[in-house]
Amino acid sequence: MSTRDKPFYKTKWFNFSLGIIITLGCLWWAFQQMLIDDDGTKKSAAEVFAKISAAFCKADYRSLPVMWACLAAFYWLKVIRWKMLLEPLGKFRPMRELFPATIIGFAFNNVLPAHLGEFVRVFVFSRQTGLPRTAVLTSIVLERVFDVIAILTFLALGLFLVDRAELDPIYVQTAWVLAGCVCTGLIGAAVYLIWTKPVLAMADKVLTLLPFVPEGLRGKIMGILETAAGGLESLRSPRLLSGILATSFVQWMLNGLTIHLALWAFGIDVPLAVSAIVLGVTAIGVTVPASPGYFGIIQGCFLLVLNLFGEDREVVFAASIYYHMLQWVPVTMIGMLFFSRAGLKIADIQEEAAE
Repeated sequence: MSTRDKPFYKTKWFNFSLGIIITLGCLWWAFQQMLIDDDGTKKSAAEVFAKISAAFCKADYRSLPVMWACLAAFYWLKVIRWKMLLEPLGKFRPMRELFPATIIGFAFNNVLPAHLGEFVRVFVFSRQTGLPRTAVLTSIVLERVFDVIAILTFLALGLFLVDRAELDPIYVQTAWVLAGCVCTGLIGAAVYLIWTKPVLAMADKVLTLLPFVPEGLRGKIMGILETAAGGLESLRSPRLLSGILATSFVQWMLNGLTIHLALWAFGIDVPLAVSAIVLGVTAIGVTVPASPGYFGIIQGCFLLVLNLFGEDREVVFAASIYYHMLQWVPVTMIGMLFFSRAGLKIADIQEEAAE
């Protein structure tokens, strides 16, 4: 199907436009929050920008090397986990063969809309190794499943451990819902893993009975489920499964520590439980199809959480920019360097995407 034949909502321009609208909406909401003090007094835009500037001037930048160390460890653990997920397909050297595709993918997530960096990662790694794209994509989907489990766990723990007097009961109820989601997801994955063939047979039967599911779509869904079943082979090994779970939780613990250090650098003294909540809300927030780099989304998530604890909004906004740019700049620069060294061109990716 050519670009002209596609409905507008399926085009890249729609995704890009939607992302820009969401980003601008988040930034507008954040700015409106900063215009009003806790006592209801309205401030001018000049006062808001002056307070943000003053927050950067007063920040403690001794946190910078520690945060970069956490970032480096985060990506090292990510490629170690990916190595374990790919083990049924072959033995790969983490830093030599897996890190370049990983950092390139995340760099393109920073400059392309709609999380297209994940496609770039699949394309780069498949092209370098000759592995089928569907097999590589399955490993990345499994990554996201384990990320969700770790993120929701930290978010639920944060909501449980924080001082309940400071929170509306709805947030505590949310913690129970999230805990239930994590447990349900784990049970579902276990059922699929242990009884793969019966689950596939049941899925095929259910899809056959649904009159509104066309035959072509049924075939595609079953193909995805069968491919995913092959990708689940790494989870059948207790050694690999425990390693994948451990690296997932340590990764996101490091990310939460980075958030905590960013807040500390700007004089925001909150318990680790609050930083865990910021981590969970931000990680969920960036799944929204915002514009490249998650601008606005991260700032909105920081304010959304820390407003509940009475923190200075301008200082929170400044801390969110510090946390955001500390990751965006090095990841984008290093990823683009690896992309250019790989001898690839943007045209290669566009041609593959069109195909």
